Amino acid sequence: METNEKTKPKRVVIKPGDVFCTEFDNRFKCYFQFIVKDSESLYGAVIRVFKTHYPIDYVPVIADIVRDDVAFITHTFIRFGLWDNVWYKVGKSLDTGAYALDNVVFGLAQEDRFTADNKLEKVNPLENWWVWKVNQPHIEIGRLPEKYHDIIEPGDVFSYNTIRERMEYGYNKFAAPEYEIIKRRPRPEVDSYIKYMHEGATYYYHFKGEYVVREVVTTGNEAVRLTPDKPVSGRYHLYTRQFGDLDQYRIAFITAEEFNQVWTSDNSIANTN
Repeated sequence: METNEKTKPKRVVIKPGDVFCTEFDNRFKCYFQFIVKDSESLYGAVIRVFKTHYPIDYVPVIADIVRDDVAFITHTFIRFGLWDNVWYKVGKSLDTGAYALDNVVFGLAQEDRFTADNKLEKVNPLENWWVWKVNQPHIEIGRLPEKYHDIIEPGDVFSYNTIRERMEYGYNKFAAPEYEIIKRRPRPEVDSYIKYMHEGATYYYHFKGEYVVREVVTTGNEAVRLTPDKPVSGRYHLYTRQFGDLDQYRIAFITAEEFNQVWTSDNSIANTN
């Protein structure tokens, strides 16, 4: 069944299979589908978010939407997004993709743990993972085995703003212990701007998708510009690892304007090597 996207009833019945749309200004729209409630995660809704960004004037064809590749599966409270007009229901499908949940493991890395005598202690969260599948009990597993690394999803019940951020960028900007294992993967078309300080130098990165396309290294009154075409200047080399490999606790997300101000600064010197 399909409905007019502009219809926003005051009270919307929410059932598994329902498909919802969220719009990003006048740029594009994105869809997700409610799969099931998870009794092990505050009865949050498990949703699958589809990968395609559709034109803002796209008229939804539900059968096509649910055949799309899935960007990620996560938890949220759908009703809150409806109340604040963040997303709206556009239809439903009997195809919920629930079979895919067999291959999804949710996890949380916790810094608090109870000892054998029931005392609370602080621990390395990467040594204290809890994992579970939908509607199955949480299992304390210690260090996360490698077999889970490619299928684990953060187990929090996320706010609608956090869901929208990942829809738009492919990742969330906040730091969390889980992201030491769950590598953040930007969408290929996304521009990300990062500031990183290390050993007296400040590094400014412009990522396009997974990789740096421009880098500025500043030390005192001098700055060096690096690009894939000119990746080396003296002792500085262009950052060539993937976005998710950055130390999440030592970076700051900055705006394009802030990066470009440094890139075009008079004290920046082009790489002439």
